[in-house]
Amino acid sequence: MRDHLCIEEKCREDIEYNKKFIDKNIGDIKGLEEDRKNGIQRNPYDNKSIIEAKYLRNCIYETEKIIAKYSLGEKINTMVEDFENAITYLENKGEREVGYINLLWMISLGILLDTDKKNIVRLAKQVEKENINDSVIEYLLCASDIGYTKITNVYFKENPYAKTREIIELAQTDKKEASKRLQKYMEKEWFKGHYDYEWKNAHKEPGYVGFWSFETAALAKILELDDTSLINNNHYPYELAHYKNSMKFKPISLSQYSNEQEIEEIDEIIEGIENNPLLEKIIPTRWHAFVNELIHDYEVMDDSSFYEKYKKLIGLDQIWFLSQEYEQENEQKILLGSLIIFAMTEKGYILQLDYKEDVEEYYSGMENYWNEARTKLIQFILNNDQNYYALVPMSTNVGEMYEVNVKDVK
Repeated sequence: MRDHLCIEEKCREDIEYNKKFIDKNIGDIKGLEEDRKNGIQRNPYDNKSIIEAKYLRNCIYETEKIIAKYSLGEKINTMVEDFENAITYLENKGEREVGYINLLWMISLGILLDTDKKNIVRLAKQVEKENINDSVIEYLLCASDIGYTKITNVYFKENPYAKTREIIELAQTDKKEASKRLQKYMEKEWFKGHYDYEWKNAHKEPGYVGFWSFETAALAKILELDDTSLINNNHYPYELAHYKNSMKFKPISLSQYSNEQEIEEIDEIIEGIENNPLLEKIIPTRWHAFVNELIHDYEVMDDSSFYEKYKKLIGLDQIWFLSQEYEQENEQKILLGSLIIFAMTEKGYILQLDYKEDVEEYYSGMENYWNEARTKLIQFILNNDQNYYALVPMSTNVGEMYEVNVKDVK
């Protein structure tokens, strides 16, 4: 076992379950493709949507198999086929999103497995397709020497990934110090930075197969850092980092890349939420225009069009897998407050925690988006098992945001 928090029997069960689910989905896809060819529609949702959804699930199942296999201690070469299959499924998921973390892991696994660079190119196309701007992913793609040339100073998830920049920059002049920074990052920052992803107590829940920082190992491999201090770290895939060493990387200096995209985003800030000025008290200025447009679209667009526009922008397809599911839940048009919460969570302003997590553990690390003004903690009350928090100015007194109740915490 590489992850001693895992239960061997459960890991093996998870691998077998994923194999069965993948095989079943492949069989279902063949049948659905045949139905499409013959003009047969047996389900309330169109065949194409169901096929793409099954491909997306298969990609996730393959990734979970790889994680479970690694945690279990299986030979790394047994994961290569799973990885390549995952890419194929990824390419057939249509417009659905597999999400930032899964793409970050896939690219990192490609580097660690010394995959053919054509596979990295295939993954880069998926990053572009999902319109993900993230400096870590961009650095990995550029360093892989596949012709990718864009690196911004934008992080899809600031905590903890913005800290990797220090490791990369240190490695340009002092690999020993960079290795020390790598160790600190893995031991004190990486896992804690994912508490908002409900990882902290995941090892106590059924189905736990481990969490591995594939991207950190990929950075160490690219930068040729000494990672021996992490050989026993429960989240650092040391064996993967040293599996093979035939892939050639391109030396990258972050200072060579401009921050044009970041500057462009700042220039686009427009103050004021005309469609609901009260929200200016709880939505920072940088997102006024976005929230104003979201409110307008929700009020004037039909559900299907709204879903299509915002399924990527705010991750609607991670909450409602299909447009029809969203339309059904929004039948009474009382979701606007919840949608704003989901959007601001996606932007990183609102902190989402599982109901079992204690906000006190995250409070000190929450970012103040109000120009250093004194802030207080508020909670948005939604009808689900998640808790949502944000920091707002001390003077803010807003008791509700559409159907969502708002209360002071501290």
